[in-house]
Amino acid sequence: MNMYLAKDIVLEGTESLREKSLECQIPLSSDDLNVLENLHEYVVASQVEELVKKYGIRPGVGIAAPQVGYNKRMFAVEFDDFLDENNKHYSLSVVNPKIVAKSKEITYLPGGEGCLSVNRETKGITPRHYAILVKGYFYDFINKKLKFQTIELKGYPAIVFQHEYDHLDGILFTDKLYEKIDNAFPLFEINDENED
Repeated sequence: MNMYLAKDIVLEGTESLREKSLECQIPLSSDDLNVLENLHEYVVASQVEELVKKYGIRPGVGIAAPQVGYNKRMFAVEFDDFLDENNKHYSLSVVNPKIVAKSKEITYLPGGEGCLSVNRETKGITPRHYAILVKGYFYDFINKKLKFQTIELKGYPAIVFQHEYDHLDGILFTDKLYEKIDNAFPLFEINDENED
């Protein structure tokens, strides 16, 4: 297995985590593609209990390139949207994403967000737009192709995407912690241990 391990995760306090990431050249270089594949592999493996124990990795639903010291605009997310009536599965590996529209409705995770780069307890909630419209290059690992797409995300998928997107601009969720947020609604009560 050639994926990232706990030792590869850049932790808060590291200067590079606060830098704005650079856009990737398209088509992707072999280095960029290798990093994207390893990000994807990490989030997939981090949700398999046996692999979490075997490799000593932290569970997560997303990881951005800056979190492994690679300051390029790319990240991978992998999760089930259990609020969706069809329990839709999201597996997105995105390059050079741009959020082009945001809803006025603001939401948050009542239990707060987590992050692979933040190894401490945090208190507070982070405001996120309930719905976003995103453009970017999405990599299809089955067909080995990069495709430019526009997608709309709502609810939990939008929250996860915004969390990872912030990493590309050197922003951590801890920069946006509030005790309460006026005119915002809680998305749901989170009881699991997954972290972004």
